[in-house]
Amino acid sequence: MAQVRDPKFAPLRVKLAWTVLLLVCFLIGRYIPIHLLHEEAHGTNEANADLLNAANIATGGNFFSPSLFSLGLGPWMSAMILWRFFFIARIARDHKIPEETVKRARNALMVVFAVIQAISLMSRYEIGSVSWGPFSDRVNAQIVIVVILTVGAVVVAWLAQKNEDLGLGGITMFILYQIIITAGRNRGVLSVATSNSDYMRVLMLVIVACVCVILLGVVAGNAELRLHVNKVSIDSGYTGMSYLPIKLNPAGASPIMYGLALISLPQYVARTVSTVAPGTSGGVNRFLSIWSLTNPVGFSGYLLLLFGLTIFFGVFTVGPKDVAERMEKGGEYFDHVPPGSDTRQYLRRRVVVLSALSGVGLVIFTGVPLYFIGSYPKLQYLLTAPGTLMILLVLLWLLYEEIADTMLGTKYVFAFEDAPDKASPTKSSSSGAVA
Repeated sequence: MAQVRDPKFAPLRVKLAWTVLLLVCFLIGRYIPIHLLHEEAHGTNEANADLLNAANIATGGNFFSPSLFSLGLGPWMSAMILWRFFFIARIARDHKIPEETVKRARNALMVVFAVIQAISLMSRYEIGSVSWGPFSDRVNAQIVIVVILTVGAVVVAWLAQKNEDLGLGGITMFILYQIIITAGRNRGVLSVATSNSDYMRVLMLVIVACVCVILLGVVAGNAELRLHVNKVSIDSGYTGMSYLPIKLNPAGASPIMYGLALISLPQYVARTVSTVAPGTSGGVNRFLSIWSLTNPVGFSGYLLLLFGLTIFFGVFTVGPKDVAERMEKGGEYFDHVPPGSDTRQYLRRRVVVLSALSGVGLVIFTGVPLYFIGSYPKLQYLLTAPGTLMILLVLLWLLYEEIADTMLGTKYVFAFEDAPDKASPTKSSSSGAVA
């Protein structure tokens, strides 16, 4: 009998069991406190707390209740986007560096970001003391805290990778959990918004933005641009037509998640510098007051980053270069477009146009409401709701597609396992058969 042991073809119940197990581990880690950090965060009401709150939702972190997993997926996401953005992966492929070496280098970059974010989180709390160690009690405590938080970030990344290999949803399950928990903690914001006539105008703006986000998410999740592809022995009046489908929003919600992770990175670095070199605290505080969503500089920087990442992830997701090479090798081509570089440029132009249009939509419906955070700090969570809703819709859609693919693949696997093994020996017709 043929046996299929690849985890990606495991039944849905097995994948679901793995996801539940890994999520339980994640939840336990989020409730393991760090006793060396005392009191509430100093910066909860600071002008730049809005950016950290939004980044926490998008990365599964929790800066305002320190625990083993407070950093969430922030370091991993920052390392991934910078690795891709600076084309390090492409350079590695050109030089034929082993994939294992690339993975180790990427993990090292993640650890660097984890240390930076750990020091940034630590700077917001009163720190206990550790009497043992080669340095002063405070420095020893700081080292222990950074090590604990960094190890926690590595474990979260490992859990997400295991869920990608064995379970359902990959990192989406951890981000979905953070979105649901945050929504539960901020459920009272609606009563605050409806209690004031001035707040009601903001509430109506958010509702309109959320409706547009739902329409954009549903349309972009189902609609696609189909580019006619000519294939030998396929494209004819007898066998039908062949197309290359491209989603209207190829980037999905990745620009929002990675954009928040990246836009908050300068804050982490600034806080780290202030902690390591206390004499720079004055300049760091001035920078933090500027690099926030309540300041036009930080707000404009986030919108530009959101738009740029939409185009970047759109091109990265479709991969015009890889598609063009595959089509050239298979003898395929678009109408009136020669194979090779012309096909690559033609496909890239189409993807960039679609990504730019969806980027404008993301900027208007999820970015513009953040402009009012400075004027309405009590409605901060409500103003980030359109972006959070966009992430939620895309993640739920991806999860639905993965479940559907798993159920379909399981049917094929069962059919394959139930089929007789062609390579198994059969009865000989007679002992004296001639070969």
